[in-house]
Amino acid sequence: MLRINLLPLQQKKRLELKAFYQNIISSGFILFLLILFLIVFLAGFLIFLHFKYQAIENRIIVEQSKIIQTETVKGMEKKVRELNKELEELEKIQAERSNLYSILDNISQNLLIGVRVYSLEINRNSGMITVTGFSPTRENLLTIKKILENSPNYKNIDFPLSNLANPKDINFKFSFNYEY
Repeated sequence: MLRINLLPLQQKKRLELKAFYQNIISSGFILFLLILFLIVFLAGFLIFLHFKYQAIENRIIVEQSKIIQTETVKGMEKKVRELNKELEELEKIQAERSNLYSILDNISQNLLIGVRVYSLEINRNSGMITVTGFSPTRENLLTIKKILENSPNYKNIDFPLSNLANPKDINFKFSFNYEY
């Protein structure tokens, strides 16, 4: 089939221009639709990535809190161990001193009756106790000497006779070992 165009040249050019503009407009519209589709696709992808990021961030926060709790528990366990060690040391010291306190209590209540004590020295290594003081009468010192000699707790008694030389106002000094 053969086409014959009998239109004048100017009209032919106008029709060609019109077809060219329509092609440009339709191409621009298609390009606009493609760009719009790409924008919608990218926006959806960004929203998806945002939610994934939020989920990962929440997991990180949960894991960090677990780590912090674990470190806190470990720190507390370490402090408890340190406190237990300190308590054991205190118990050892208290056990050592409790014997000393019971010895002092026993001596002060049962032995040193009616006298004034100036010093009481305890040598832990040898167990020797040395007492220095003042007695208003000789009878008080004789009572103390009798208690020392009759009690099984007092050994190696050193009670000088010079303590008994004066009948009144006596400065005395004696020593003994305490066995418990």
